[in-house]
Amino acid sequence: MLAIFKREFKSYFQTLVGPIAIDIILVFGLLFFWIYNLMNGYSDLANTLYSMCMYGFTFAIPVLSMRCFADEKRNKSDQLLFTAPVSIGQIVIGKFLALAAVVAIPVALLCVLPPIMGIFGTVPYKWDYVMILGVLLYALMIIAISMFMSSLTESATIAAVFSILVTFLGMVLGSFYSNIGNEKVATVLSAVYDFGSRLITLLNGSFDITAVAYMLTVTALFLFLTTQSIQKRRYTVSKENASVGMYSAIMTVVMVVVVVFVNLAASQIPEKYRIIDVTNNGAYSLTDAAKEVASSTSDEISIYLMGTQEQYEAYTYTETIVDNIKMFQRYSGKISYEFIDLETRPNFAQDYTTDTVSTYDAIVYDKSTNRTKVIALEDFLVLETDYQTYQQNITGYDVEGELAQAIQYVQLSEDKLVKAYTLTGHNETAFETSFTDVIAKANVSTEDLTLYTADAVPDDCSLLIINFPQTDLKADEVDKIKSYIDKGGNILAIFGYVGDADMTNFNTVLAYYGITNSAQLVYEEDSEHYYAYPLTNGGLANGQLLPVVNSSSKITEGVGSINAPILAVYATGLSYNAEATDTTYTEILTTSDQASLLSFAADGSYQFSDKGTQVVGLEADKTLADGTTSTCIVYSSCNIFNETVDTWTGGANLTLFSNTFTSMIALDSTFVSIPAEYMNTSISYSTKAMSTIKIVWWIIIIAILVSGIVVFAKRRHM
Repeated sequence: MLAIFKREFKSYFQTLVGPIAIDIILVFGLLFFWIYNLMNGYSDLANTLYSMCMYGFTFAIPVLSMRCFADEKRNKSDQLLFTAPVSIGQIVIGKFLALAAVVAIPVALLCVLPPIMGIFGTVPYKWDYVMILGVLLYALMIIAISMFMSSLTESATIAAVFSILVTFLGMVLGSFYSNIGNEKVATVLSAVYDFGSRLITLLNGSFDITAVAYMLTVTALFLFLTTQSIQKRRYTVSKENASVGMYSAIMTVVMVVVVVFVNLAASQIPEKYRIIDVTNNGAYSLTDAAKEVASSTSDEISIYLMGTQEQYEAYTYTETIVDNIKMFQRYSGKISYEFIDLETRPNFAQDYTTDTVSTYDAIVYDKSTNRTKVIALEDFLVLETDYQTYQQNITGYDVEGELAQAIQYVQLSEDKLVKAYTLTGHNETAFETSFTDVIAKANVSTEDLTLYTADAVPDDCSLLIINFPQTDLKADEVDKIKSYIDKGGNILAIFGYVGDADMTNFNTVLAYYGITNSAQLVYEEDSEHYYAYPLTNGGLANGQLLPVVNSSSKITEGVGSINAPILAVYATGLSYNAEATDTTYTEILTTSDQASLLSFAADGSYQFSDKGTQVVGLEADKTLADGTTSTCIVYSSCNIFNETVDTWTGGANLTLFSNTFTSMIALDSTFVSIPAEYMNTSISYSTKAMSTIKIVWWIIIIAILVSGIVVFAKRRHM
């Protein structure tokens, strides 16, 4: 078999067939890499590889394989196969491996593309290399099919034409099966003859065992059929060899049965074991938090999708909604979903909600609690406005987070509903969308509270949020807040440097927990603990703190590493009464020991305090007279929970906010909040880089062709 392999492999480079086939694949690869990756900035190779398979492999592999048996049959040299000291099966495998080795050359060259792209941006390496593996498996399947076609005819041209036809139809017919009126027939046809959907499955970031099993078994089947096709030429129909023919027929049936069985067995593997998510953002798998939500679901949850199945299959972003629901179903038998045709059932939503519901919205319903949550399509998507065209583009998905939030919410009994109030009336800063989403996903409703017009903090207040008041509280407001604290209320306070503003009453609230606000700006001199580039014009870089994170606190879980730093801009220093017997303190964020407090005088002069560690994030747990505990968490940076700042940290500040908030709400059960998943970022290339990549790729293509011509010319003159 090794001798067959060597002879066949050499033969492809002693003629121009091998170099031309390789160059066809590389030209299509370059063309689509230029269009999708270099011009449009895609960070993954999915579109490039699919288009290369669709057009490059469809023509190159049949052309490469067309002569492997057809020429031998036409030249009558196939008789040598019957007298060779190796079996027909070994000859077929040797030729197959030789063809595979030739095709593997351009596929191997594709492996250099992800590192090249990685020079210019973030690349999903695992996804890219799994896709390249999928492309190789697809190529092996097409080689086996082309070899079988070559074994049936004496004409290499006919073999190539039929191979191209079978390959092309296998790629495109899958999209037409859904138009067949009989669903069972469509399912059977898709299971038997649909190359395109299997290839897409391996290219979309989900490594599905069923697609791998299909390609490997189809490859094995056609190699077996090729062997039987050649073996059949040894015999003519007669009584003497009827038993041999019967044996061949029986083995063919057995092989088909084995292929069917293997594919059926692979399809029965549970999806959570069968599908491996290889994307960077976990697009095809649930986070551990979402798995916990699904597996802990105790009530029967119905999800009604406003639209027909065809409508949801029409767009990638709506298919993503359905795919996520299916992933929740993998971990729970309590979750079901149903498509609702609003044309035939226009009043369906009125039985569940008074909200206005549109196509592609979802209704999550728990019959046990009779509670409903409506999720609008826009809530499932992360949208970004292009201010050049004033159009909104999808930059990510929040399907997993919205579903988890809704499933948790509808299972809540009335006594477990939680409400938070946000103090207003002092020029407080409003939370931006990503932070309000965290509150919503924690199944907490919020309401503004103008305390100086209210008699007291409402009894249903589980958490009072004070977000950067820029004018002082009134004395009676302080009394109302103290009364709320004495009843076991919790406070989340975010504030920062306000210059000469008098905040005496606000500081009195902090002092009730034994906390002192210095009102002086923290100035960090350790270069490893501040961001050196000013975020605003004229900004003070030393005030842009990269604080030390207390890793032992649950609040800081998932933040504080070099890849997830916290950024606290223009914070004031905090201190606390460490001798207090009724309050325990946990430092959340601190500076290095090279930080000072910076104060300014009326004449414009300034002075620094002695250097030392400053606290800018603190938790205080105060034990009350009745034995209950009131918690106050304070952050002395007014911009710590700001979307612009959070973008710089890659979401670390948002994670800190989520951890802080969920740790403070009084729930009997543990609720989780899941942030949105962003799509792969695009990569920008300079004109010079694009030109260099293109030139090098063309040099490789030309070099392969020239080498083939030189070898071919030498053999012609020998």
